[in-house]
Amino acid sequence: MAFAFVLLGEGSDGQPVPMVRTVVEGDTSCPVLRDRAGATLSALAPRQRPDGGQFDQVMVCEARYPVGQPGNVQIAGLSIDLPVVARDTPRRIVLLGDSGCRGQAERKPQSCVGDGYDRMWPFGTISMEGAHDQPDLIVHVGDYNYRGTPRSIVLPRSATGYAQDLRVNVFDTGDLDDEDDEPRIPIGPAYWSQNMQGSPIPDNWANWRDDFFIPSSRLLVAAPWILNRGNHELCSRAGPGWFYLLDAGSPLLGPGRRQNACPPQTPAGWQPGAWPSSPMPFAGQPFPTEPKPPMRLRLGGLNIIAFDSSDAGDAAIYALDHYVAQYRSVAAMLAEDTTPTWIVTHRPIWGVVKKDHGVAAGDAPYGFINITQQVALATVFPNGLPPHLTAVIAGHMHRFQATGFGGRRPPQLVVGTGGMELSHVQPVPSPDDPKRPIRVPDFAGATGYVVGLSDFGAMVMRVGERGAWTSALFGTTGETLATCDSTWPGQGSGRSVCELR
Repeated sequence: MAFAFVLLGEGSDGQPVPMVRTVVEGDTSCPVLRDRAGATLSALAPRQRPDGGQFDQVMVCEARYPVGQPGNVQIAGLSIDLPVVARDTPRRIVLLGDSGCRGQAERKPQSCVGDGYDRMWPFGTISMEGAHDQPDLIVHVGDYNYRGTPRSIVLPRSATGYAQDLRVNVFDTGDLDDEDDEPRIPIGPAYWSQNMQGSPIPDNWANWRDDFFIPSSRLLVAAPWILNRGNHELCSRAGPGWFYLLDAGSPLLGPGRRQNACPPQTPAGWQPGAWPSSPMPFAGQPFPTEPKPPMRLRLGGLNIIAFDSSDAGDAAIYALDHYVAQYRSVAAMLAEDTTPTWIVTHRPIWGVVKKDHGVAAGDAPYGFINITQQVALATVFPNGLPPHLTAVIAGHMHRFQATGFGGRRPPQLVVGTGGMELSHVQPVPSPDDPKRPIRVPDFAGATGYVVGLSDFGAMVMRVGERGAWTSALFGTTGETLATCDSTWPGQGSGRSVCELR
């Protein structure tokens, strides 16, 4: 199988850099990028594979991609036409997230079987619809690989040397959406990774291929992509594949830039079959998570800051110093450039979840996440966010949730509806008027007005002038599920940023 796409990264000079990337099974050489007339533009170079052999059967190559000119690559007998990349403001953006398929998991398994790419679990249909929308840009808010990222693993006796197999929970700083009956915050003194030596299920190409590349193959070539990292792409989970296949880190971005990779996931000195009698991997040491700094993409009259929230604790403060530093970088970006800006991240900054899955909200029948980002923001922006930050866009919660605030805070859209099994709407809508926004007081220092849906779909955003935008959430059959407008929230309006249709 062979795939190709264009993604955007931030160059060392601060300007956006389009890159073409090819992903080919069973190949040993990189293709050439050509224009549509067949003239050679550049040769692609290989990216470095992760250690361990799980990606040895797939070759990933890349090159810088021209602006204003369509390209073509011929790989594995296929001729793949690639999109035109412009430096202008993108006027039509497809937004999606949480697109993978759970598969035969322990809890609430999800069927991943389908008849053809466009009839797989909803991600295949959403990808087809997104390609038909003819976008200028595609933004994925993270979580691409579910079937290959279990919550726990069983390490065999042959790996540890113990008398019995060892069952452990894979490190994550909270994944507290409502598809799981029991809330789980597996933060502790030890760090367990499915990519440890001896793991029976390390991250591998086959899961990435089946969960993301096959169902998205038509959308991949429709427009350039901005790809965000989710908590399923932590180094303890599908991080090796993320950094090899999708992460924008590359020497193509200029001096001082490189391809990123996960650090070793087994402590130094641990020998196969002779682990310490009381295993506490990385206890007292920095956990090998490899967080990414914020990336700003200047796209004409719109800046998009891609923010890596993959390691931010949902309902427990975790890695706070790191996220304070990250938001200070964001503050510097916002201070030096007052172009209208969106923050795009995986974990929502202000999310409403079930009462027992988040930080308690008094007597209200719901809770709040993401506490780590909220505390970091309050530390860095004690007087609130600047007015040219006009949207926060996220996923993580497997549903649609839109919040408009009554004060200066920008509205937030959560679009975790790309294919993963959906969760329940929170806060619970009024039975008398289920489309009416729910007023949420004391929402990290503000009052929010929230609407939500539990439907699969993707959002098409249209960028206007001076930071204004409108959008619509479309379902798998093309129906309009919600419409949104950045001008709707306002002091005393009682209106959210979106209306349900």
